[in-house]
Amino acid sequence: MSIQVIVAALLERELAARGVHSLKQSDCMEIVESLLGRLKELDQELAARDIEQS
Repeated sequence: MSIQVIVAALLERELAARGVHSLKQSDCMEIVESLLGRLKELDQELAARDIEQS
């Protein structure tokens, strides 16, 4: 089981607990993949800043 599947399932449960039932598992997967991609980009930007400041 991939981390994306696990996080998507957690997201789906959290949304349902808050009354959001309109998103499907595939929607949650897309959201998670987008978030992970954005986090990866942010991590790369921060690493580049650290190198520049060193």
